[in-house]
Amino acid sequence: MHATERVAAPIYDRLIAERGDVVSVAARTAERTRREVAEVLDFGFPHVDGPAPDTDEDDDARAAEQER
Repeated sequence: MHATERVAAPIYDRLIAERGDVVSVAARTAERTRREVAEVLDFGFPHVDGPAPDTDEDDDARAAEQER
């Protein structure tokens, strides 16, 4: 049996039918929150998805350094 195979879980299926897929909703909410927080608290560190976008502050710092 592979981890991706669906196994009969009648209790879990009944709970999802009664209450909704709380685990899935929580996972989506956590991912959305992580993205929102990453935008608000961007300290310029490299992102998991790639480098942080350039900001005006970076351009100002480079220009000041070049003038020296």
